[in-house]
Amino acid sequence: MTLSGFDTRLDLFQQRPLERLRYAVTEANLLRHLDPAPQRVLDVAGGNGVEAVRLAALGHEVTVLDPAGAMLHRAIETAESQDVADRLHVVQAGALDAPEVLGGHEFDLVLCHNLLHFVDDRDDRHEVLAAVTAPLREGGLLSILGPNADFDPLHAVVREFDPDQAVHALSGEREAPAAELIALLAGVGFAEVVRYGVRCAADLVDLARVEDPVFLADLTRLEVAMADRMPQLLTARYFHLVARR
Repeated sequence: MTLSGFDTRLDLFQQRPLERLRYAVTEANLLRHLDPAPQRVLDVAGGNGVEAVRLAALGHEVTVLDPAGAMLHRAIETAESQDVADRLHVVQAGALDAPEVLGGHEFDLVLCHNLLHFVDDRDDRHEVLAAVTAPLREGGLLSILGPNADFDPLHAVVREFDPDQAVHALSGEREAPAAELIALLAGVGFAEVVRYGVRCAADLVDLARVEDPVFLADLTRLEVAMADRMPQLLTARYFHLVARR
């Protein structure tokens, strides 16, 4: 698959109703903690800049760090189309390169979304966390989003109609669970961590219903309300950690 082909498919994927809901709920969680005054934001592995552009539209100065030049080009195009190109910057590099390529820069917020579950083991995840938070100022925020393995049994039985797969998911290994990441965050200087759930119920709804804009708007409001509620957040499709250094 070419980079341009991947770019097109990713754009289409991000426009799906449940993906738009994910961005809205994640942003709502984050805004509970983020100073509304213009902040300096680093979006690690930010790809084509969907979340970065949303934050730039709120007045924040956002730098997207990503190794894929095609993705960064798309981020610039999106920023230009939304008239926020003056507040969006791109750096082509990997997450581990952050301390070197961003030396001398300091950020109020670092986004690390949908990245750490691709890192193979605990030690490597610790290394990535240390690298991406190196440019974060004291008192700054870190936002981590990742797939929640505790949702997998629900998905198996509700979407796949496969109870056996659900039983297997209950006993399977968990990759980068939220509890592990909270422990790792303590090791890199984060004492305050708040956990949210993203898409607590939305992935269990009839997919045809979420195509209705009115229903989707109501569902989004419900998801924002559920995001910090126990026990719903524990089995959400994604876990969302917001930590302060």
